[in-house]
Amino acid sequence: MDFPVEDISDTPMFSDKIDRMEWSELSPERYQRDYVLPLKPVIITGGLDHWAARDKWTFDYFQNQYGDMPLEIEGRRLSMAELIAEVRTSSPQSPAPYLHNYPVKNLPKELQDDIEPMPACTEPNWLDHPLITVRAPYLTYKELYIGGQGAKFPVMHYDGLHTHAFLMQIQGVKEYIGFAPDQGKYLYVRNGGNGQPNLSDVNDVDKYDPARFPEFRNAKGIRFKLHPGETLFMPSGWWHTARILSPSITVSINGANAANWSNFRRDFCRYNMPGRKFLPWALNGYLMFVGNWLSMLPPI
Repeated sequence: MDFPVEDISDTPMFSDKIDRMEWSELSPERYQRDYVLPLKPVIITGGLDHWAARDKWTFDYFQNQYGDMPLEIEGRRLSMAELIAEVRTSSPQSPAPYLHNYPVKNLPKELQDDIEPMPACTEPNWLDHPLITVRAPYLTYKELYIGGQGAKFPVMHYDGLHTHAFLMQIQGVKEYIGFAPDQGKYLYVRNGGNGQPNLSDVNDVDKYDPARFPEFRNAKGIRFKLHPGETLFMPSGWWHTARILSPSITVSINGANAANWSNFRRDFCRYNMPGRKFLPWALNGYLMFVGNWLSMLPPI
């Protein structure tokens, strides 16, 4: 990863270099070898062409067809039409409310159908395998994000249970910032809601307090844009956050496979089983067996 030569005081160093690969030119074996297994971020183009949402999901469409849909954002109740109206006039100085991590399963069925099937680059996702869903059917999250220019994700983080994140851009442009797992020592880590140390106290990369976070200036990361029709693979353990550059609609899904199964297994048994003495050991053995078996299957 190449970084700028200059070192600006109190500012982390960023590279804008991230591979952009056309999905039709990537074999499953190469995708796994070059990106998934080494936990290397990549932007996939051409992976969403089969989605009806690519053409249908405009802001007019949501406003006209689903304007009465009730939402709650940061304690504020508003309709989809009201949200879209604010998204259209959003600015960095006065950002609109940001609908983020909204469960796709709560959307009308026809909207869910517009984003099926998930792109092939999200496979294999062991969280969806019957050997997992029979015991833990709630581990895969498909989520919707709608926001306007200037809105930001509220916290820098890596995804819970060390799952991969796949971010699929339908409308607008987002800027993402990412830090490899080994940069966590500069990110002032704190625990999330279930005790996982996957949140950073540095909540604004551009306007952070150098007196409060003096080590953050030593961090090295990547900074890049995600455009409509592109899918970002943000690997397990990678710290990331995003800000919206133009009115945006995004869908995400999390995943696990051979590349992150051991970390997922450890986190799931440690953080999802508080106060239980024996079940985590049995569950860990079961997940180890499942991982060993699934790893023998073809990659996609």
